[in-house]
Amino acid sequence: MIELETYTYIWKAVLLGVHAGFSPGPMNTMIITQALLHGRRAGAKMAFVPVLTDIPVIAVMIPALYYLTTGFDLLIALIAIVGAFLLCRLAYESLSVNASHFQQNTIPVISLLRAIGINCFNPNLYLYWGLICGPLAVSALKTDGGFSSMFLFIGTFLFCLTSVKLGIALFFGTIRRSLNVKVIIWINRLLSIVLFGIAASFLWQGCEILFM
Repeated sequence: MIELETYTYIWKAVLLGVHAGFSPGPMNTMIITQALLHGRRAGAKMAFVPVLTDIPVIAVMIPALYYLTTGFDLLIALIAIVGAFLLCRLAYESLSVNASHFQQNTIPVISLLRAIGINCFNPNLYLYWGLICGPLAVSALKTDGGFSSMFLFIGTFLFCLTSVKLGIALFFGTIRRSLNVKVIIWINRLLSIVLFGIAASFLWQGCEILFM
């Protein structure tokens, strides 16, 4: 039987998961781009990347909350800077897509492994679990529900996060059939500019930690 206090953490997980799923960032940009350029299946594949990157971070971050290290800020800064350069490269590749790529069917597909690599260098992933979800998971662990409460919190969060991103992929993968190729190209260019903006924010975040 689930403890009453555990339901509080489940609701928090639902709210945080839905919020994180809709929050603008590199993952949602990649999901929309791939869904528009390659269809629902390509977008849906991207939707599962957060789960694959969050689980290892969770496994390290929650125990680390008990033993905070002085080098944590430096690590976040380096991750942010590397992530900025990876996003710039991805944005440039996406920006170069034009009508001829559609005619020749040579639009590059972002592999699952590459998407995982890019998300691993998203500093917000570590900050989110280090400052928001991680402490809540630890707090759930300290309730009468113990490990079951903690795992319910984490599982509910990841389920809601993935469900929202999957919904985004399916939506944009469906409407692409009714869009003109030129419209898709211009949306893709707009998303590329968004990626450059996110890369700039990552770079600023990293430099701010290192030099300010």
